[in-house]
Amino acid sequence: MEYLVLFLLYCVSYNYISLYGQLGDPTATGNLPPCPVALKAVESALHSPGHAAGYVNACGIPEARKAIARFHGQHDESSVIVANGCSGALELALTALLDPGTILLVPQPGFPLYQVIAESHGASVLHYRLLPDKKWECDLQHLEELYYIHGSRIRGILVNNPSNPTGAVFSRFHLESLVSFAQAHRLPIVADEVYGDLTFAGSPFYPLASVAAELGLEVPVITASGLAKQFLLPGWRVGWIVFQDK
Repeated sequence: MEYLVLFLLYCVSYNYISLYGQLGDPTATGNLPPCPVALKAVESALHSPGHAAGYVNACGIPEARKAIARFHGQHDESSVIVANGCSGALELALTALLDPGTILLVPQPGFPLYQVIAESHGASVLHYRLLPDKKWECDLQHLEELYYIHGSRIRGILVNNPSNPTGAVFSRFHLESLVSFAQAHRLPIVADEVYGDLTFAGSPFYPLASVAAELGLEVPVITASGLAKQFLLPGWRVGWIVFQDK
């Protein structure tokens, strides 16, 4: 009986860690309450005169899209699509990008959802290495090798920064190198930045779209983010994608 109890406890703890560790739920332990500003904003909206409880534009209401565009340093809300969480945003972006038989470059280690979405559309992923001895930066040489072998089938590269699960925050110089790689091979970048700005002092977060724009390179960047991590609201399932493409 003792061994059975220990085994069951192991199974429960393993499943808990697998589920919440993989999803990165900041509220799972109950120690991190939701963002009070967000709670007050929703309460105010619900009680405000003329609040619409009906259908809205499938891409999100104009006010929300404008706010998200400002948050990402954009001026045109038409570049924003509100989605069902950051996972839903990634699904929209990758569904549009991938066809059967095509390939998406994804980090290893990395969030497994990228592969799940790709394979659901008959596409596949190739894992490029992250280097533990270089602060988990992307292995640029490995990226070049993968492109040399599979280039004609590769539709894009996914960059997750700050990184899940390594916690790495890429330097500006490293992001510039990734943008240059994408530019050289004419690859769009899907930037999963749902952990953006969740960094310690000394490790500033640089949005990849901003880096590409400041370099003046015409690299399409699709940024995926949401309320889940920064605002401790994963259950609200509010995410978005922002397009930057000249």
